[in-house]
Amino acid sequence: MAAAAEVLYLSYNGIGEPLVESQVLAYLRRLAATGLRFTLLTFERQAIAAEREAALRMALAADGIRWHWLRSRAGWGPLSSLLDVRRGLAAVRALHARHGFRLVHARSFLPALIAQRFKRRSGVPYLNDLRGFWIDEKVYRGRLRGDGAVYRIAKRLEAQVLRDSDYIVSLSERGARELRRFAAWRGGALPPLATIPTCVDLDRFRPAGAKAPPQPLFGYVGSLSEEYLPEEVVAWFAAARRRFPDSRLELVTRSAPAPLRAALARHGVPEDCVRLHALAPAQVPAQIPHFDAALSFIRPHFAKLASCPTKVGEYLACGVPVIGNCGIGDLDALLGDGDAGCVLADFAPETRAQSFDHLQRLWQDPALAARCRALAERHFSLAEGCARYASAYERLLTAAA
Repeated sequence: MAAAAEVLYLSYNGIGEPLVESQVLAYLRRLAATGLRFTLLTFERQAIAAEREAALRMALAADGIRWHWLRSRAGWGPLSSLLDVRRGLAAVRALHARHGFRLVHARSFLPALIAQRFKRRSGVPYLNDLRGFWIDEKVYRGRLRGDGAVYRIAKRLEAQVLRDSDYIVSLSERGARELRRFAAWRGGALPPLATIPTCVDLDRFRPAGAKAPPQPLFGYVGSLSEEYLPEEVVAWFAAARRRFPDSRLELVTRSAPAPLRAALARHGVPEDCVRLHALAPAQVPAQIPHFDAALSFIRPHFAKLASCPTKVGEYLACGVPVIGNCGIGDLDALLGDGDAGCVLADFAPETRAQSFDHLQRLWQDPALAARCRALAERHFSLAEGCARYASAYERLLTAAA
């Protein structure tokens, strides 16, 4: 590793989001320990009180990370995104004047657009960490029309950013394969491309000791907005209750409880067999090992071929089998052999019944937890993910020297 190189990390997610703790800071702390000097610039949806800002800045500095932030204008549509890019570029130039960056790590599309504009003036290379197909995600979530002028303009910008990237990281092999088919490469070659999934700190997420025969306890961690199919989560559990009458469901989420309670009522699920609560990120690793199986449902879409649900790696690292649905990143390949869970082809009653049969077989195997853990170690190790990022950095820093 090139020692003491200055690296700028751009994140459009805010410092307090659980995703930033697990998928940004966990990496940067380890990479900073190799001798790199990181400056982290985040975009915050809400203002940060001065006292909290000072405490966060001090804690991050102790980990070798300088932190700066800008207030995001998210919510105003495409114009707000362009304003954020403009303000972000001005901030990057000012920070570069102070620290002399040799590399920019851009997490997702808008940071990559900032990095591309910055590179044109400075020559500093950038790693384009895709985190999914951002523009198509906007269509997926109903925030952009797939047949509109804004979409076409955005896709042209995406093509420019991809072509100018010095290195690209995809969350899934399936996403990487789709990326190679993009029109952006017509007449040109792809930059170096690597797959690094959403990794897990295996020292924090670990299996519990021996469990009693399951009652069972089903679990879910994370957002339950519409894209995560809360209705199907509840419908699956309602059917599970008919197969396993003593079963319970634990939902660890910050999502509003009212829609979930309404779904429970629609499916006739008694509230006393469901626990719905939010936990701080530091508390989640101790909770997951109590699950006998965990759910990860996501509405399929082209954009989701490039995704990698963080919760899946965390479940497996805790020795918990996963029930997912097809068409999401590499999940079909990861769970397709059935040794650590199963992938639902659809949400039909007979498909749910098959997943219950499968779980009953898995629970009879005393090696289940160890097998799930081994799968996480092979695919989601934070140490391995950091090693891959370090290799990408080394390549770019050496080329720029």
